[in-house]
Amino acid sequence: MSRSKRILKELHLEKLPFKFKFEDQLNKFSTHIIKDLRLSFEEINHTEGTRWCFSTIKKAKVFLIIFEASETGEKIYKEEIAKRLSEYSYKTIATIIDEGLSKGVFVSLEPKIKKIKDKKVKNIRPSEEVTAAFINWNISRISSAHNIFKKYR
Repeated sequence: MSRSKRILKELHLEKLPFKFKFEDQLNKFSTHIIKDLRLSFEEINHTEGTRWCFSTIKKAKVFLIIFEASETGEKIYKEEIAKRLSEYSYKTIATIIDEGLSKGVFVSLEPKIKKIKDKKVKNIRPSEEVTAAFINWNISRISSAHNIFKKYR
């Protein structure tokens, strides 16, 4: 069996919203994916804030937790993030958050749902600029993926 056929056999093609008519379409599809992914990585670097958030896996994981909490209205602070990312030390998480706060990537705001009684706890949110840039980046990714899908219908 050829390399292409072995790879093809391992793919979850049933999850795609289209069917490949020919095996050679897979190579074209893969080429479109890599070009799209390369552009996506370039786009995330368009603002200083998103470039910082996605400069390391650790920062990206911290950012995603903060972003999700912001969108759902829950309170999020250093200790809670450290609990959710137990693979990293509290010191590492705190350093990332402090750096993000100093750069203006993160801001400290009151939570939408519950008030924080402990004045030492700082509720963390992404800045407005970073929030808009991150959502725009995802809109671009969705649009680009949709264009790729249209080519293979």
